[in-house]
Amino acid sequence: MMKVRFWGTRGSIATPGSSTIRYGGNTSCVEVRAGSHIIVFDAGTGLRDLGDKLLKEFASEPLTVHLFISHTHWDHIQGFPFFLPAYAPKNTIHLYGPPGRDKSLDKILKIQMDSDYFPVELGSMSAKIHVHEMREDVTIDNLSVRHFYLNHPALCLAYRLSDGNSSVVYATDNEPYQGTLFRHTQNPATALDFPTYLDEKFVEFLAKADFLIGEAQYTAEEYKEKRGWGHSPLESVVRFAVQANVKKLALFHHDPIHNDDFVDGMVAEANQIAKGFDGTTECIGAREGMEIILP
Repeated sequence: MMKVRFWGTRGSIATPGSSTIRYGGNTSCVEVRAGSHIIVFDAGTGLRDLGDKLLKEFASEPLTVHLFISHTHWDHIQGFPFFLPAYAPKNTIHLYGPPGRDKSLDKILKIQMDSDYFPVELGSMSAKIHVHEMREDVTIDNLSVRHFYLNHPALCLAYRLSDGNSSVVYATDNEPYQGTLFRHTQNPATALDFPTYLDEKFVEFLAKADFLIGEAQYTAEEYKEKRGWGHSPLESVVRFAVQANVKKLALFHHDPIHNDDFVDGMVAEANQIAKGFDGTTECIGAREGMEIILP
């Protein structure tokens, strides 16, 4: 059994307040319990609350966490300095993620906690911290974690977690390649439609997933003005999910200007879009505290 719990579902910047109570204001953080293993996707501000809960649960025994970072934009790493299990010597934290364009993942995390930005340095965390740059798939006992490069201004990874029976895909901060890349047209007769090819490879990566946590930050109208920013319009993530025969899609990375009622409307529209594609994918809105159990 795998159990998924959302600790942060917001994109770009944390948005606490009365208008975001139901879906939440913390930025990206998702916990998956798979057997005895604790897998975490992204270290947004939601990671702080998860850390507090883990400290209580594992008060008298060591804790091992496998934390997979999609990319190192602020809203996906800001919670890590406040992740209290990383300050306990008995604990072990494995950090996975893509390298930066000109810096290692380890260096980026150290820069975030430089004294110019934060009062405690990364080296002051007393847990055993192991940083792994993702260059191949990861195996953790019976679990496999595959990765796929997404279309975003930073190097950004989607992750597919499987225990051999169920599969969860975490794919946030992704823009369709079609419309942002262009075909090489020196010889149109033999040119590869590379953007379409990359989108098709993404659909293959999603194929028959039980649960997709997929970014759907913009409406179609909003996307017109934000093309190239590295985020998805609602229609594209639903279309990809339907094409891949995904069972359930959680709309994720809610835009900071979208209140709870607005997200409700996007969820309803997503289900209509899925039906329009003759799909059976169920669309829901990811909200803080929500738990999904995959048998």
